[in-house]
Parts: sequence; C-alpha cells; structure tokens
Amino acid sequence: MVDGDALGLDVLREPEIVAGLVSSFGEGIVGGDGAIDRSALGAIVFRDPLALARLNATVQPRLLARVREALALPAAGPIVLDAAMLTTWGLEPELDGVVEIVAPEPARIDRLRRARGYATDEATARVEGQRLPPPRNSKRHWIIQNDGDLAAFRRAAESVWLDIAAIV
Repeated sequence: MVDGDALGLDVLREPEIVAGLVSSFGEGIVGGDGAIDRSALGAIVFRDPLALARLNATVQPRLLARVREALALPAAGPIVLDAAMLTTWGLEPELDGVVEIVAPEPARIDRLRRARGYATDEATARVEGQRLPPPRNSKRHWIIQNDGDLAAFRRAAESVWLDIAAIV
C-alpha cells in the first residue's frame, strides 16, 4: 500500500520544504522539535484559501513525485494508493481505478472532533477547506458510502475489493 499521508509527513520533514513553509507562514508553524506543527499550519491554511494554495504549491509537487516513485516500485499484487489529494493531482487516468469513499459532512466533522480533539469550528474549517474535485477520467470508479453503518461499509468494501482482484 502507498500511504499518501505518510509520504506527506515525510515531505514535511524535508529541509527545503520546511524552509519554504516557514518563509510563507512564519516560525509559528515550527514545533519545539524543529518539525512542522501540522496543527498550527492547519489552523492557518484551512481558514484561508490563499494560504492553502500556498501550502499546496510548496508541498504538493514534491509529494506527487514521491507518490509516483512509490507507485513505480514492483509489486506482487494490486497496489492501493490511499491519497486524499488524488483528484487534485489528476492521477486518475494513470491508475487502474479509483475507489471514492464518501461520508456526509456532519459525520466527517464529528469524526475529526472525536479522533483529533478539534473544536467543532476547527473541524468544520478543515472539512470545508479540504473540498476536492470529483474523480475524473478514471478507467474505473467505485463509490463506497461511509455514513456510519459499519456492516454496510464492510460489505461494500469487500465487494469493491473483489472487483479489483478480478482485474489485476
């Protein structure tokens, strides 16, 4: 599996990326350990579309390169790319298919609040700041609803996985 978030964390540790982000957003985004404080950075960019665009211009080209490197490695079976930013990169045509997991906005906000301890307004700002274009030009496209019914989610995921296994 290629974990886009893990690769993104690695990219945020690269000295040239850190320097670029500090140049754009100031020393306040650096934690005591010298690493980018994602919470502090998120508090800035998810409330300001221009700031989010600056963040993406700094980080996304390098992250996309890392994703492509990981996808190019030999694999024994299907390669799963877990990447929220997939549709902003336009990678869909390069992949055998796209699985889109969708959830109602209130559920996404509530999940962020519970998982990360965000206040409702902060969780809402993050969800609203992460609106992404829908998948386009993918060879195959599956949609799985994640509305809180865990059994239904698992059934849908298993069905999609069987479809994927049949084409690989």
